[in-house]
Amino acid sequence: MRKVMKPTISTLAALLMIVAGSSAFAQQSDYQIWQDFRAEYNEITQAIDNAVSSEDISQISDDIDQLEADYSGYQDLINGAMHPETFQGRIADLRDRISGTGNNIDIVEELNERIAQLQAEMEDLRNQVTQMDEEAVALRQRIERSASNERRLSALVTQYRQNIEARDSFVIEFLEDLLSRYQAMDAQTQSDIAEASESMDDNPLDIVQTILSEYINQADQEANLEAPDYIRMRAQHAYFAEVWDDIGERMASTYASETPVEARQEITDLLSTWESSINNKLWNAISTAFNQNGIELPSFSNEDAFVTALNLFVDNAIETAIAQNEQADLELYQSFSDYWNSTVKGDWGEYLINGEVMTQAEIAEIDIKLGEWARHAEPVSNLMFILFLISLAVIIGLIVLLVTKKS
Repeated sequence: MRKVMKPTISTLAALLMIVAGSSAFAQQSDYQIWQDFRAEYNEITQAIDNAVSSEDISQISDDIDQLEADYSGYQDLINGAMHPETFQGRIADLRDRISGTGNNIDIVEELNERIAQLQAEMEDLRNQVTQMDEEAVALRQRIERSASNERRLSALVTQYRQNIEARDSFVIEFLEDLLSRYQAMDAQTQSDIAEASESMDDNPLDIVQTILSEYINQADQEANLEAPDYIRMRAQHAYFAEVWDDIGERMASTYASETPVEARQEITDLLSTWESSINNKLWNAISTAFNQNGIELPSFSNEDAFVTALNLFVDNAIETAIAQNEQADLELYQSFSDYWNSTVKGDWGEYLINGEVMTQAEIAEIDIKLGEWARHAEPVSNLMFILFLISLAVIIGLIVLLVTKKS
């Protein structure tokens, strides 16, 4: 018979040591898994906090997916280690955080693109304004040098007018663009741009000031401009002032956030100076234009006085026509009517109204009076008077004949 060996104390001790070692190793492995998960989780959390671009967000999203794939098999272990939190709860938290950070980065990147685009636009606008300023200065200098050459002077003045019209068209497009942007701008966008605009070399407020300064210089210069040129300036000024009333406060708050009231007032003062510079030339130019066409209006120095002068001239002309009814009255009416309809209404009309020199109602009132003037200016025919004298002579002759026969 085989002899059954009894386990010795030393054998039992060895077995116990093996079992205990295995248990300790298992515990150590579980603990290491939890430690590794926590370390990677914290690393991703730190990466989210440090993310600055959409590329960073994309990479971190991939890392979260990988973290979930690597440790999904150990959910029970991890859940037990961080109870009451859970593995899936931690993964969901990471995804929520990366989503929020990603949205913020998208907003910042969009804002940076907008600022970069605005900066490029401002540089382009500045270049265009500078170019037009230089062309205008050069033309004014050439006009001054060509004062003795009438033909050359006329050509240069025409070119200068074209420069003014091109500038006006450019400014109108610029103002319309400002309107479309700042009327619809929400408070958050305005705040973001205000913060970012501090790094801009030029901003729309600077461009507006430059444009207005050149307009003032343009109106102050002696450049052989005439009434229609200054009337057009009035219309341009009126539109500029209207746009500034609409968006000036918002623009000043955006691009001069520390001193918005002062910045807005500075532009308003420039607009007032421009209007004064225009008016210094406008009223004399209009009076001269009428005088050159045989129409001597009473003196005037503002829009109300101009309208009064027009009405007074027409009223006096009607009274004179009623009293005298001479050929001269008809000639004056024809001269005024032709100039009024072809030039004042035909060429200036839109600018007179837009520039607030005259209203549509004031123009219509002159039209009505012209109809009355036309009726009284037409000389009454002398034929009826001659026929009356002939009839009277015939009657007197018959009476004399009858008296003679009775005698």
